[in-house]
Amino acid sequence: MLLDVMDGVATITLNRPEKLNAIDPEMGPALDAVFVKVALDQNVRAVVLTGAGRGFCAGADLAAAKVDVGGYKLKGPPGSPNELFDQIPRAPLEYRSRYGAPAALPQPVICAVNGACAGVGLVLAVNCDVRFASADAMFVASFGRRGLTAEGGLAWILPRLIGAGPAMDMMISGRKIDAEQALKWNLVSEVTPAAGVLARAQAYARDIADNVSPRSARIIKQQLRHALQQAHADALLASWVEVQRSLESDDAKEGARAFSERRPARFTGV
Repeated sequence: MLLDVMDGVATITLNRPEKLNAIDPEMGPALDAVFVKVALDQNVRAVVLTGAGRGFCAGADLAAAKVDVGGYKLKGPPGSPNELFDQIPRAPLEYRSRYGAPAALPQPVICAVNGACAGVGLVLAVNCDVRFASADAMFVASFGRRGLTAEGGLAWILPRLIGAGPAMDMMISGRKIDAEQALKWNLVSEVTPAAGVLARAQAYARDIADNVSPRSARIIKQQLRHALQQAHADALLASWVEVQRSLESDDAKEGARAFSERRPARFTGV
């Protein structure tokens, strides 16, 4: 696992390129620890998640996990106490897990999908806030072709991202979806040449780090996540409450001053 922090942007790189970054019993806990480290770093204002080599993440390394001999065991259900992920302040309980962690982080998480994105790799990607794909990226909900079922709440979030029909197509068939189809389905925001996808995601993240209030980014991310499960009236009320709070924040006052003085804002996240 690689972690690089520069100018407010943390880049997390899954680093098993010889296995298309498939997650094995060693890599998984390392990824957990990096997610929590980044979440707690006040200097990090945006996060980029990508893979080393020619793939993003080919899913779980079933051979290393010894699934075929019953060596793989699931931990407790979502919301169970988790000594590591429970350190992330205000993180929704349902996202306090390895593959839900991008949604639990307070910072915006940008996914640079640089190749194969399959199984739990797809779960990781859809739990990020924004996704960019290389032209050669490939998305596969491969669970049924391995005798498994949809993991990590994918059956809930995927239809909300791309619609019920495309989600059913992807998940029932387990067929490969290329980058252009992913763009048509709004699974990704943009498709770039393979050599430029990481730079594009980092530039997007750096713009957030430089110009968006960390407090606002955190609250807006929470609002969008919560709104998926709220009635309209409840979302409106929550919005009203958060606006009242934001008007009293230092960042809102700084944003108004910066706009009036025609200069970049110097947000502190307070």
